[in-house]
Amino acid sequence: MENQMAINGKWRYEDLTWPEMNQAVEAGLIPVLPVGTMEQHGPHLPVKMDRWTATEVARAASERHQDRLLFMPPVAYGYTTHVMDFPGSVTIHHETFIRYIVDILKSLAYHGFSRIIVINGHGSNMPPLDLACRRANVETDANVALTSWWNLTVTDPEFMKTWRESEFPGGCAHSGEAETSMALHMNADLIQMDKAVNEEIKFHEHKSPYHWVDLWGEGPVSVISWTSEYTDSGICGDALLASPEKGKLLFEEAVKNLIVWSDEFYSREVLTRKDHHTTQPLSDLPG
Repeated sequence: MENQMAINGKWRYEDLTWPEMNQAVEAGLIPVLPVGTMEQHGPHLPVKMDRWTATEVARAASERHQDRLLFMPPVAYGYTTHVMDFPGSVTIHHETFIRYIVDILKSLAYHGFSRIIVINGHGSNMPPLDLACRRANVETDANVALTSWWNLTVTDPEFMKTWRESEFPGGCAHSGEAETSMALHMNADLIQMDKAVNEEIKFHEHKSPYHWVDLWGEGPVSVISWTSEYTDSGICGDALLASPEKGKLLFEEAVKNLIVWSDEFYSREVLTRKDHHTTQPLSDLPG
């Protein structure tokens, strides 16, 4: 995909000067903020996985679509308290995390960026990220969109059939077929496949129609607890079915849909808030 260079040949936010930031705003560029964490991913994958996947998808999309996207430096740490029984995991208090993300988004809005995309790589970041993006949307005039790299692969209902072999649900819950495949595609030299295993989540043994998890869906009931309660290796799924070929399919699908969404987001009409009170509110907006 060929596009004209965005701002003097630069597509990374951190490479722009302050006058070039004004040009980026005037050009309607959309900052893309990758968010991950440092978290155990079994004995075969590095702890950078969630930061790595979100960053690489955002980077590739921004590099290929330089007249629309502006690649932001990633947020490398997130909410990971439930995984702290495994060495190497780093967690940020949820209130600190939310305020940090809100401050980044409000800074971008303050400078004039009217549309922002946040792409996440860590499942447990989604609740605090959702709150952070909601706050930015109601506290500024910017529009913030939130997604995760795996959610960007579901627009085509036939796509999963092209790569997935593991059981659903569970085979791609954490460090399983999908994430291991992505890692093998991005840098196979880092991956220790001789240590990979197929480990079923312990609570999946009940075959409950209510409580189950997978990156591509979850049951109607959520019971969030310590990761060490339901996995011994840190893997939740079948890492043995991973391949770099599957990883490339997943990676390219996520990048493609991030690009397509950015064009839709750019051209979408901005809706206007309407206050239906008949009298003036007597206080500032709560919350």
